[in-house]
This record gives sequence, C-alpha cells and structure tokens, in this order.
Amino acid sequence: MSKLLEIFGKGLTVNTAEIIRHWLGQILSKEESTNRTDLLLKIHDCLANRELVQAENKIHAYLTDFPECVLGRMAAAAVCLLQNELQETIEQTQSVYWRQPSNTMALYVLGYCHERLGHIETALEFYQDCIKFKSFLQLPRQRMAAIYLTEGRLDKACLLYTSDAADDSSVVLLW
Repeated sequence: MSKLLEIFGKGLTVNTAEIIRHWLGQILSKEESTNRTDLLLKIHDCLANRELVQAENKIHAYLTDFPECVLGRMAAAAVCLLQNELQETIEQTQSVYWRQPSNTMALYVLGYCHERLGHIETALEFYQDCIKFKSFLQLPRQRMAAIYLTEGRLDKACLLYTSDAADDSSVVLLW
C-alpha cells in the first residue's frame, strides 16, 4: 500500500510555475545579451521574487513587441499558474505548442493544467507526448502513473513506476 501512495504522490509537491521559471533561466543563461533577452531576464527576476504585478506588466509590454516569442509566452504561463488561472495558462502554453509541438515544457504544462481541470485523457496525451520526445523525463511518467493509479489501472501504474524507479540512478525530473 505504501508503494501505491508513493506513486500517487509523485509530482504533487512540484511547483510547475517554478519549473517554468528555472527552465526560462537556463535558456536565458545561454543567450547573448540583447534588448530582448535583457527584458526577459527582468521578467525572470520578477518571477523569482514573486513580483507578479510587475512581471505581468513587463510580460504584457514584451508580448506586445514580440507576440510570437515562446519564452515570453512561457513566462506568461508561469504568472498565470502562480495566480491559479488554469485556462489562461493553457492559452499561453497552447500558443507555444502550436509554434513548437515538441517543446516538452509546453507539453508538460498542458498536461498538468488539463489534469488539474479534470481532463484526464487530454492530460495523459500531453504527458505521453512529453515522454515521446524526451523519454528520460521522470515527472510526466510520475503523473501518468498517479492518474492510472486513481483510475484503478494498476498494471499501467506499476509499469510506469518501475520504469521510473529503474531510472532513478540518473534522475532527471524535467528539462
């Protein structure tokens, strides 16, 4: 029974907005300094300090100038998550998904939001796509195992959990 509870709890304590912020920071640390990246770094700092009003204002201005920027859209998604606006998070992340269908961060966030909204089959599809592009990612597998467990699909939950446990030596939660 404790193993089943462990499966169910995996990934629940992870702050998805924080994962987005960390991902954004990793990408920006590799970018050359430009006006665009400097603006994104300011947005990143606002997110890190939980200055949501300032972050929202900067993102709005940024997306007015760069409406198709994937990084700006993901920053907007992080703010929406921090404000518990799941539908708006989906809209921002969907914009990234249309531009980059293999973006595993967007796929995971879409799965996470749909799972929270109770759209379980849609969530599973996004988590599966996430694993399809990066099979080493642990967090989407953990969420899928938890979903299968709650649905009573113990065979699938155990399969995902055992593959997850086997990969623990080279743990990679996300990105």
